[in-house]
Amino acid sequence: MAFVGEVVDINDSAFTAALFANDLQSYSFDLDALRQWMIAFVVCDFNIDVGVEIEYMFPSTELSATDIQTICFSSFPEKSNPDRIEDSAFHFKFRHTSPNVPHEANPDDPEHWYGYCLFRQKRDVSARRNFRQKSLILLSQHEFPPLFSHIVKTVSMLEFTVSPALVESACSNIAAWGAPEIGIKELPFLGEILEVHMFLIVPCRPPHNCFPLQGLMSRTSSKADLRVEYKEIHTSEPTGSWSRLAHLLTSLSELYIIFERALLSEPLVILADDPACASEFVSSIVDLIRPVPFGGCCRPYLTMQSGERSFLPLRHYLIGITNPFFLKRIMSQGKENSQPHVVYLAGPETRYFSKALLDSGPDNMSFRRKAPSMFYTSFIERATDPSSHIIPNENKGYIAKDPSFLRKLDMLLQDPGSSPQEIGRFVRRHFALLSALFLAPLNRYLATLTSSTPDTNIIDMGSFSEDDFLESLSTYGCSVHFKGKTSFHRHRTAEAFYRKFIRSPGFFTWLEMKMRLQNADLKKAEE
Repeated sequence: MAFVGEVVDINDSAFTAALFANDLQSYSFDLDALRQWMIAFVVCDFNIDVGVEIEYMFPSTELSATDIQTICFSSFPEKSNPDRIEDSAFHFKFRHTSPNVPHEANPDDPEHWYGYCLFRQKRDVSARRNFRQKSLILLSQHEFPPLFSHIVKTVSMLEFTVSPALVESACSNIAAWGAPEIGIKELPFLGEILEVHMFLIVPCRPPHNCFPLQGLMSRTSSKADLRVEYKEIHTSEPTGSWSRLAHLLTSLSELYIIFERALLSEPLVILADDPACASEFVSSIVDLIRPVPFGGCCRPYLTMQSGERSFLPLRHYLIGITNPFFLKRIMSQGKENSQPHVVYLAGPETRYFSKALLDSGPDNMSFRRKAPSMFYTSFIERATDPSSHIIPNENKGYIAKDPSFLRKLDMLLQDPGSSPQEIGRFVRRHFALLSALFLAPLNRYLATLTSSTPDTNIIDMGSFSEDDFLESLSTYGCSVHFKGKTSFHRHRTAEAFYRKFIRSPGFFTWLEMKMRLQNADLKKAEE
């Protein structure tokens, strides 16, 4: 979504207006209404002498020096290709240190904010490096990646310089939306109507964000006026597209290892070539295990300089990075029994075909995937020994892979007629079913803990017993296919996996979600 325009200059009127924007104390919109959705827009520019610096912030916000540093370092890629002029959209999460900023905080996670960023670079022969770089960041307390990513793309598409006047118009539109609420809302924004499907306001609040996978259909909105562009957005959907992300994996079967690790909240590190791939893949992993929330520290994009490295002493985290030397530091500081599984996402295409196979037609076409070291060396061109940075993974898993799913997915990826939506639905529904089958024995056991009352049934979560559940699992079994040569071995594998899960933070987060849903039903019954 590149825009051909002029880069802001220090003698420009736009730059003077930007400086004035930081001093504004009154606005043409309701600031409190805006702060129900977001904190501020931030425009960052790369100064070759001092590095990344904030050009202006709108509305004017008193952020701490630590937050400013985190935003600056997180809004620019750690390495950039001067020949690449496409925009790069990604998002990051950080623990803010600005408690005095007036806003409607996320009640379940008031400590963290999100930055939705669009990075852009443009050739400029007058610049010392022959190109200029700029980032537009939407700072928000809410985790609505599809919505806010669309907003920053729309704003930056209209102007490369992103003037304060344009940002003020965007803020005026957002302030008129009203408070975020569950349901489907038609929200006007800069000449288009956003049909926003909000199934989740804060984490673990009903309804849960896995609902789009359970067959909910969009309503038929009033689109009679063809002069207005409509855009349908689901705030709970992942930002990535499996039609693109699956090509970056060294093996499609690695999806099952990733699914298991995320379900157990075990450490996962996504090493990508750019921030967009890293943040999109992290978002897609969180989506794979729904309705089980990831029970650890989740960072869609993290840099070495951001200062957000508090997860390193932890045993449960999911992060996206682009710096292989950062990976080396993570591995050196991790405990021996909690080494992360590293997902290497290739920059170039990971499939290649021989001429004989191409001539034989699509029906006989097969493929091979490159080993991580074949493309990973592009990440560390300046390293003296690139192979020393390859971290081997322990690929031992519990859940048996479904060959029919992998074959069908491979066929869809090879078929040029397959749409990204078709591939995304196929992958998401497969793992949504796998999650449901995995949770079925737990739901069956929890149903036995129900104490009946005249009005409703209440599940006594406090009486949960690991031994009793495993006995129930042995009696009734489960529909998930686990690895093992015999039924005895498969049962032992299933028992070991369930035992790890019910001791993981993901299980307790899921259990807390069920209790909230239960309490919500009780409140409705009382009304």
